[in-house]
Amino acid sequence: MRVGFDATNILGHSGIRTYTRELVRALAVEFPDDEFLLYTSFSSSKKDPLQEIFGQYPNVSIIGGLPHPRMLGDGLKWLTVIASSAAWRVHERKLDIVHLTDPYGSMALPGSYVATINDIFPITLLQYRNSYLERQYLRRTPVMLKRAKAIITPSSYVAETLRSRYPSCSIDMVPVHDAASASFRPLAPDEEILRQYSLSRISYFLFVSRVDPRKNLSTLLEAYSLIPEDIRREKHLVLILSGSEKDKEIFQAENENFLKDRSVISIEGVPEDDLVQLYSSAIAFVFPSFAEGFGLPIIEAMQCGCPVITSTTSCLPEIAGDAAILVDPHSAAEIADAMMAMIDPAGVRSKFISMGFDRAKHFSWKNTAKQTMEVYRNVLSQQD
Repeated sequence: MRVGFDATNILGHSGIRTYTRELVRALAVEFPDDEFLLYTSFSSSKKDPLQEIFGQYPNVSIIGGLPHPRMLGDGLKWLTVIASSAAWRVHERKLDIVHLTDPYGSMALPGSYVATINDIFPITLLQYRNSYLERQYLRRTPVMLKRAKAIITPSSYVAETLRSRYPSCSIDMVPVHDAASASFRPLAPDEEILRQYSLSRISYFLFVSRVDPRKNLSTLLEAYSLIPEDIRREKHLVLILSGSEKDKEIFQAENENFLKDRSVISIEGVPEDDLVQLYSSAIAFVFPSFAEGFGLPIIEAMQCGCPVITSTTSCLPEIAGDAAILVDPHSAAEIADAMMAMIDPAGVRSKFISMGFDRAKHFSWKNTAKQTMEVYRNVLSQQD
């Protein structure tokens, strides 16, 4: 089988990009007799990093066969879309399956494909009403559902939401859970690394994500402010943030009063090795997001032995199971109570560490690859 991927935008640390890279790696290992072709732009700045990541896999090829998304600038973007559509028509003839792992980020849709819809929050959350993201999702989703041979989702929640929003859609929607990289594992405290961030073991709560309205950072900051001041002096709140500079500036302006608290530490650009250490040494990982398609950071935290506090909304109860404290993301008081419970020496924290390890074992890229290959095979069998 020859499977092609749109690899024009899979470098970086977002959840979708990580999903694509880990999926391709797992497919390459589990199915050595199949071929996986990553189509990117002709630029060496795109091809070389991909070659570095996937060069060890003989059944993965890097092909510079798609136009660069900004090839002609924003003013002539429509021409780039046409060129991308034409390129896909050529490439499809050599492939058994095209898998779009980020269909909303692709310049153009091929004629036939399997698509992963990782989340649907732009058309379910009020925060995105009349936004560019909402318009993009409303425009592309019906077209995608009409032309795709199958839809993969990272959770049952996303599949059920799509079915309820588009009841006339008859194609298969298959939930296939993501997983966390094996590099996320419990580490003994490395005091040198922790000192670089002015931290020590079990002296901080941790939040890791991009700055985005759905991540609910403002309520988390409010919740932390409800913890008694003497405890906050000893137990910091560490925010490891990514995202656009504009979004970060807006966040800082809107939360200026909370961010004045010296116990709130904001960090950017943390290397993965350091992140594993920071997960491993935290009191708890606090992730009160309003909506997720999978919620990868909660599995990363569990694999590192970091107990989790997360939301009762979207897919998060499905992914966390009973291995996390689930809170109403709209309630700062409820989040604060959960944080205090993790400080309590009565065994709450150790219980959720143990349950988190057990829960994380349910998710592996090996299983993700096998279930994804099953989707490919079902699509091909229907075409015979």
